[in-house]
Amino acid sequence: MVSKLPSDVAVLAVAVATALTIVLFLYALGLRVAHILHDKDLARLRTRWWPIIAGATMTGDLDERTDLLALRHGSRTKLLREWCRFRTLVRGNNSSLELLAEELGLRGVARRLLSRRSISNKLLAVQALGFLRDDDSWDEIKILLDHHNITISITAATALVHINAKEAIGPIVSMIGKRRSWPRTQVGRMLNLAGPDAVTGPLCRAIETADSDEACHLLQFYESAFVNDIDSLVAQLVISRNDPSVLAAALKAVRGHLPNRTVIGLAKHRVWFVRMQAANLLGRFGRREDYQTLEPLLSDTEWWVRYRAAQAITKLPFLGPNALRKLRDRQKDQYARDILRQALAEAGVA
Repeated sequence: MVSKLPSDVAVLAVAVATALTIVLFLYALGLRVAHILHDKDLARLRTRWWPIIAGATMTGDLDERTDLLALRHGSRTKLLREWCRFRTLVRGNNSSLELLAEELGLRGVARRLLSRRSISNKLLAVQALGFLRDDDSWDEIKILLDHHNITISITAATALVHINAKEAIGPIVSMIGKRRSWPRTQVGRMLNLAGPDAVTGPLCRAIETADSDEACHLLQFYESAFVNDIDSLVAQLVISRNDPSVLAAALKAVRGHLPNRTVIGLAKHRVWFVRMQAANLLGRFGRREDYQTLEPLLSDTEWWVRYRAAQAITKLPFLGPNALRKLRDRQKDQYARDILRQALAEAGVA
């Protein structure tokens, strides 16, 4: 007798494959329908609420009464997202936008979303509560500084700055050294938002006590602090630190002046990139006495040191085109002549 098992298995396999195909098709169709309905609902919401939010943003007009109860529960989250979209376009505080959010009950919506597991909802809640300067959510948001998700952690840091910059900057600065994954541009914007009054003290103290690697990382954000404080910190670091990386990073942070003898010493440092940064700094200073320090660097063994020294010399305000040509022609070292020729050509001096 011939067995029918193989043919039965084949029929079963075809049936299973057909059923799976139908299920996947229905699933895809359901997703498409849900997406269309979502877009239509969002379009209706924007048509209704964008003029109201824009009016509050630009003119402070709250004459038109708003009724959150007219919104379906799911639309409240969408409205909060649209409110945040407008709020990100506004610098500083906007009392009209905040009053509108209070009338709509958006603070309560954000607080409920903060406890959700959804990353997108949590991000929205943190951003909104920061804009609303919600003190009651401080502790919950502060915990998120340690969140494994980079976007959540830096959004939480920014929210804390909105709520209370002076209290937030201390913990945030300590986190900057640990969370190297935080985008540098976002960290810079956050510190600028806090302002130099809040940033200068914590940042300088953190750099003073940090190890070499962390100090170099924190020195990138020198522009967020007061000039005089950073220059004083650099003068201290030059005396107290021997690490070439710290010295180079500190020299890049100088925006005022350092004692001349300090820079002269660093221009003779054994590590080439410290000499290079010293040459850069002398070019920015543009002092007549710095010329004597820069000229020997034209014969340095490292090309980048020679190049930066030549660039610095061409920027000295007391050296005109003729003086620069004479300087080039009197150089006995071939490297010095070549690098000056290149720098002069770049400066438009033939």
